[in-house]
Amino acid sequence: MRNCLISELTSERTRHLSRRAARLLVALGCACVLASCGMLGMSGEKASWSQVTLAASDDVNNNSPVAVDVVLVSDDAMLARLAELPASKWFVGRNDLLSTFPKSLRYRSWELVPGQRLDVTDDAFAGPRVVAAFVFANYPDPGAHRVRIQKFSGRLVVQLDSNNFSVADTK
Repeated sequence: MRNCLISELTSERTRHLSRRAARLLVALGCACVLASCGMLGMSGEKASWSQVTLAASDDVNNNSPVAVDVVLVSDDAMLARLAELPASKWFVGRNDLLSTFPKSLRYRSWELVPGQRLDVTDDAFAGPRVVAAFVFANYPDPGAHRVRIQKFSGRLVVQLDSNNFSVADTK
């Protein structure tokens, strides 16, 4: 009888521990799935501008072509790095950044001449979700020449003037 009671208590304890272990494994699995969403680029949102218009004034960049990059950032570490980077350093180091951190950013480049207008379709920015986007313009004058884009939908208009530029979003 005593052996039967001990066996019953041991069996009950084993079932209790098994249920606790199963709950712990389920919780751990859920935590892993949620954490992997961020590692797999699931944070942020898609860049879904219907159109991006780049417009250069007649006297843009002292009547010289100006390079413009739209940069899409996929993680917070790269966001922190680019948020303080002036355009002059971006244009010098962008190839190194892309080869070192290929999954952290992507960009599109153009060079506009005075008076040029360029309409870029939405498929130019298709890809993984992004946490931030920037426009860099390569003016020779001192300054950041960097604008962070706040909205990822609608239309985007980049107006390039003589020695500075602005970005506006419209619906």
